[in-house]
Amino acid sequence: MQYLGYIVLSLLILLLMVLIHEAGHYTVAKIFGFTVDEFSVGFGPKIFSKRRKNGEMFSLRMLPLGGYCAFLGEDEETEEDKQKAKESKRCKRNASDCDINIDVSTEQQTEENNKIIADKKSDASKNDKPEQEDLLSFVMRAKTEEKDGGIDKVASERRADEEKPVRLDKDGNPAKTFNQQKPYKRILVLLGGVVFNFLSAIIFSLIYIWSVGYSAPLITEIYRDDAGAPYNAEIEVGDIILSVDGNDVSVMNSFTELAADIDADREITIEVLRGGRKIEIRAAKKSINAIDDDGKPYTYIGFGFLSQNEFIGNNAGNAFKYCVPYTFKLSWSILGSFGELLTGRVPITSVSGPIGSINTMAQLSIANWRNILILLPLLASNLAIFNLLPFPALDGARIVFTVIEWIRGKPLNRKVEGMIHFVGMVVLLLFVLIVDILSFVL
Repeated sequence: MQYLGYIVLSLLILLLMVLIHEAGHYTVAKIFGFTVDEFSVGFGPKIFSKRRKNGEMFSLRMLPLGGYCAFLGEDEETEEDKQKAKESKRCKRNASDCDINIDVSTEQQTEENNKIIADKKSDASKNDKPEQEDLLSFVMRAKTEEKDGGIDKVASERRADEEKPVRLDKDGNPAKTFNQQKPYKRILVLLGGVVFNFLSAIIFSLIYIWSVGYSAPLITEIYRDDAGAPYNAEIEVGDIILSVDGNDVSVMNSFTELAADIDADREITIEVLRGGRKIEIRAAKKSINAIDDDGKPYTYIGFGFLSQNEFIGNNAGNAFKYCVPYTFKLSWSILGSFGELLTGRVPITSVSGPIGSINTMAQLSIANWRNILILLPLLASNLAIFNLLPFPALDGARIVFTVIEWIRGKPLNRKVEGMIHFVGMVVLLLFVLIVDILSFVL
């Protein structure tokens, strides 16, 4: 039962990360006046939805493994795009046509359409009979559909069209679609989710350091040589190591990291907390003879002691001092992990999908409540970096397409781009499904 509770907690944490990401898109979009169609938590069938007066819909869906912020006309071609495509086809058919008016603007096309409509109305007014015949045909057709039971379908479709909210901007004009917005604005909206994840990672790091602090080695056992003398005589049981050669042990530098670059037999200064007082001692790395948990002897290079983690430094000063650099350290380590995965240094079986991640989070949370707080900035940074990858369907790839459009002065084929993102989404879903299966099987 306890494990189930931590599974639910892990799922809620994952949803929180997604919610923060999509809230970033939403907030930046509202700043620049974008029109939002739907803000959804989860995928699949709707459990609950509510439409605001401005036409925005907020939804809760059945599969709590993601979410999205959908914008008006996000995957549609603009009228300008369609017009340019028509002009391009016409130019290919007859190159001489391109010498004049090669880029008809949307306003010019609208004026031409209005002129055509006006001409049709003028023709209809000259002769009422065709109009009467059209009206009679409409009535007869409606009666036929009513007999066949088709009128209900037609009427319901018309009602649906009428009930569909017409999206207007703040000036009361038809709202611009996502693709009608300027490229730099779209890029900033796409970056909004990543920025919010990074900001939340900094806040979560602040909470973690303030609440938990950082771990320092607490000496629990001293190793002795064959003559019974300790390898480093000044180290005592109960000492808490605070710094190594002037470098503080902190969330940025663990004792293991600080000691890794120290050469063997080189004597260093270690600051320890002993009996409530800070004192400096001298120690050196040596060849240590020890016995493992199975009772087998082994040799290693170290300082000749065993330790356990002691959490210290949980105060506001350390929290504000280290929260930003600690977040960047986490992000850098995540980038390194992606690099090792791409180069094959880390096997794909070490990667977890959503289900595997939730299971791992639950197990870590059961082991120690502090792990919950350390997971928050780690997951937030992970989600930000992952979405920056230029893989189809992710924000990084959408930014790349928008930059290309900005440079070219016109977009790539929207349908082709949409298909690329769709295939990318399918590949991602299959990938996380496979790695989840492998994580449980292997």
